[in-house]
Amino acid sequence: MKKIVVTGGSGSPERGVGASIVRDLLDRGYEVRNLDILPPRANPQAEYRQVDLSHYGDTFANLHGADAVVHLAANAKPDFDHFTGAQRFHLNTLMAYNVFQSAVALGIDRVVWASSETVLGFPYDTPPELVPTHDDDPPIPTGSYGISKAVVENLAEHLHRLHGTTFIGLRFSNVYYDNAGSETDYQDLPPFWDKPKEKKFNLWGYVDHRDIAQGVYRALTSSVTGARNYTLAAADTNMKMTNEELVALCFPGTRIRPGTGAHDTLIGIDRAREELGYDPQYSWRDILGEN
Repeated sequence: MKKIVVTGGSGSPERGVGASIVRDLLDRGYEVRNLDILPPRANPQAEYRQVDLSHYGDTFANLHGADAVVHLAANAKPDFDHFTGAQRFHLNTLMAYNVFQSAVALGIDRVVWASSETVLGFPYDTPPELVPTHDDDPPIPTGSYGISKAVVENLAEHLHRLHGTTFIGLRFSNVYYDNAGSETDYQDLPPFWDKPKEKKFNLWGYVDHRDIAQGVYRALTSSVTGARNYTLAAADTNMKMTNEELVALCFPGTRIRPGTGAHDTLIGIDRAREELGYDPQYSWRDILGEN
């Protein structure tokens, strides 16, 4: 596997995980082709093609020659309801279909793609019965973004069953960056430590952009086949309060799985650790010097 096509590899001005993934793959010696509607702000070593992935013919033509695909392109702004999200749902499912079907038609046997933690219950208006979550938990998305990702997970299952292509969906948690000015910058966390209810929407989960890049690499090089989904999150929550305190305050009827540490992530990453070898390296505690 030498040439990787990454869709959405430019990253938006506020959310640059695509650029982080492209950089990591280049550093590991891969040839990378970035397909994006926006020009890249970094990684000039990667081949860039401006492509509208809502057009099947253009998508097919520009995936040609790839050994594997990393599909990130999406309307990536999660919403808290499904009433205003028709365009978001339409675009996310259409682009995924075009990329997946093109990969199948071209004989590309591995597609790694960005699903989302939102399929598991975001924003948890209905409290979870048990935490940490597990990737076997039934999807219960509530907004158009999460619903679009759940639909694409089903699409991947059907295409694998029909054609044997491997689709690995990575359920990204809330991605944080170590550069000031990003929409989710570590420096923005401290004001929330005394207001945990404002971060309960995703069970106080987060993940560093560099750990996302690691997870993508692990998925590309793993021996996993089929259509499988894995949550990628940091090893801890983004709060100073313990899990017992957080759950008692915000989800008083929710049980905590035995053996869960005081600050362990409540968005379960066990499957990614066990099957992909995912090993998150970054924590706000180190970055903000709060250890």
